[in-house]
Amino acid sequence: MARISEQTIEQIRTTADIYDIVSEYVQLKKRGRNFFGLCPFHDEKTPSFSINQQRQIYKCFGCGAGGGSINFIMEVERLEFIEAIKYLADRYNIELDINNTDDKIHDARTQLINLHEKITQIYIDNLKTEEGKKVQAHLEKRGLTLKTIEKFKIGYSLKQPAVLLKQIRAMGEKADIMRQSGLFIDTKKGYIDRFRGRIMFSIADASSKIIAFAGRVFESDEQAKYVNSPETPIYNKSRILYGLHESKQAIRKKDSVIVVEGYLDFLQLFQSGIDNCVAISGTAFTDQHALQLKRYCNTVYLAYDGDSAGKAAAIRAGYVLLRAGISAHIINIPNGLDPDEWVKQDGDKPFLQALKDCEKLMNFHFDNYPGDLMTTSGKSTFVNEVLMELVEIKDPVTRELHAHTLSELIQVSVNSIFEALQTLLNRKQKKASIIQNINTKLDQKAENNPLLEEDLIRFCFADNSEIRKYLFDHVKPNWLQSDLIGEIYDKVYIHLHSENTPEAGLIMDELTDKNQRNKLAEIIFDLEKLDFSMASAYDCIKRLEESWINLHLKKLREDLKNAEITKQDSIHIMKKIEDFQIQKKKLSY
Repeated sequence: MARISEQTIEQIRTTADIYDIVSEYVQLKKRGRNFFGLCPFHDEKTPSFSINQQRQIYKCFGCGAGGGSINFIMEVERLEFIEAIKYLADRYNIELDINNTDDKIHDARTQLINLHEKITQIYIDNLKTEEGKKVQAHLEKRGLTLKTIEKFKIGYSLKQPAVLLKQIRAMGEKADIMRQSGLFIDTKKGYIDRFRGRIMFSIADASSKIIAFAGRVFESDEQAKYVNSPETPIYNKSRILYGLHESKQAIRKKDSVIVVEGYLDFLQLFQSGIDNCVAISGTAFTDQHALQLKRYCNTVYLAYDGDSAGKAAAIRAGYVLLRAGISAHIINIPNGLDPDEWVKQDGDKPFLQALKDCEKLMNFHFDNYPGDLMTTSGKSTFVNEVLMELVEIKDPVTRELHAHTLSELIQVSVNSIFEALQTLLNRKQKKASIIQNINTKLDQKAENNPLLEEDLIRFCFADNSEIRKYLFDHVKPNWLQSDLIGEIYDKVYIHLHSENTPEAGLIMDELTDKNQRNKLAEIIFDLEKLDFSMASAYDCIKRLEESWINLHLKKLREDLKNAEITKQDSIHIMKKIEDFQIQKKKLSY
């Protein structure tokens, strides 16, 4: 398995400053000693995401995400640890000392990415075959230049049922990795290529790694115009936006993005110089897509097909963007056309003019509503549809502004709109309150002594080495009733005997479970505000042991009661109770 030396990892950890890394994805503003911004991992209007530069950690007080620089890159770019290390090494020009015990053995993610790279090249090479030459001529006839075809790695999958399968097997790829890739289908006659006889579009993640494919029908009467890769360990269609790896810099620069439905739509726009665009990949526009775009810009223009289905899809996507706190606009595409056909037919000027003349989401929804807005029932239905979307917006100011717009469009008093909206909000809050109460009770049942155990972890990061060594000598891990805190303490424990304060970033990297990292970030984020003393450390440990004893005494008393009912010998239980009671009386440090 690929191994990177601890010295190299430590060099990357100390070089990759948390502010430098996070500020590439989040607009940060200093507040006190920390920096705050909108969380890149969930939808929010008010900043609850913060970084502590002194401890080199981040923490979101909304969704709970937390960790160090390496963890942040793992989460935001969806990378495994080794891949995140490689990503940061490239970012800071650090030479990696990688030891492969076997060049053929890598983690599953790396193997899948390597497989996709090999297959991409095969598809590209297929364009040189007799079948492929027809495909290339077809693509050029559709208006794509050779430069665009090469840049976006468009290729072709040969018609023979298992030709790709044979090529990949000949390269020595593992059967398990081939199955996980989703590129081969199991049939009664054995495995065959999923995309046979199709034009192949390579789908890359934001870091330009090919992770999936889309195959477009060519010279075939198959009903499915497009076939996409299934979900795999490296491909989640609800998060991936086609072309983002090439357009993200332009999107940042222009602080806006044009979202289209099709691969050819994207390619035609990009090729025409409209480079701040992306396409959705084999699915409807999702909340995850919105959060991806929010990392780069604040304004989205939806350029879906000009038919009724395209307009309806654009409206749905617009409300998803609205929930994410992104300004949503819709471009009017001529009926019966898509952006690809329109730009190819008339050039980019009409499209750019339509971009300037675009409509805000709610106005577009009103203008293209299929119901009869001249009738009372039609108006009522429209209002209720919009209110069901507005109630999902968390920011009250944004909700109010859109409620005013709705009132003006439909010619209904704003008070009536607010009253109906408040009724829906109350209903939603009541439901959320019920769920929260249930979760709180479950948490209390699972965590008998959470605050005290969290204090223990805080003491582990005290600057006073005497406190840390005292914990090292006296705390017993079995005193901790929370498995989560227990796992964190297990990683911190070995650092307590050192003269140096444990490094938060180092501990974060050693915690493989996301919940553990999030919890540690929550516990230690504002340690600077606390005043540690030996006396408070003594008291914490005393109460931890006392809590552990009380838990055992409770269990033993229940056992004693059951023994008396069943008339079993209870002398050994009584002896244990006595021992614990003596131990409890001796508690003094």
